[in-house]
Amino acid sequence: MDSPVQQIKERLSIEEIVSSYIKLEKAGRNLKAKCPFHNEKTPSFFVSADRGTYYCFGCGASGDIFTFVEEFEGLDFKGACRFRASIRKKKAKKRNCTG
Repeated sequence: MDSPVQQIKERLSIEEIVSSYIKLEKAGRNLKAKCPFHNEKTPSFFVSADRGTYYCFGCGASGDIFTFVEEFEGLDFKGACRFRASIRKKKAKKRNCTG
């Protein structure tokens, strides 16, 4: 049986999470963008959908959907879980209201 954390990771893609914060562009099998954690002129932030991870070659930031939300929103792990759950509930309510 998968843990609740693993179940969340299976339901939410890293691409979906990160692209809700920053604009991602295709780069072969991966996606790239300017890193949201430091200032840069050229993209060095890469997202791997296959692995469910991100990595910045400029500042070394790396992780999964939880660490991205933690870093971007300034939350701890529990806060990141609650935050993502509240966003999913809002999206579900919006879909139900709009048909």
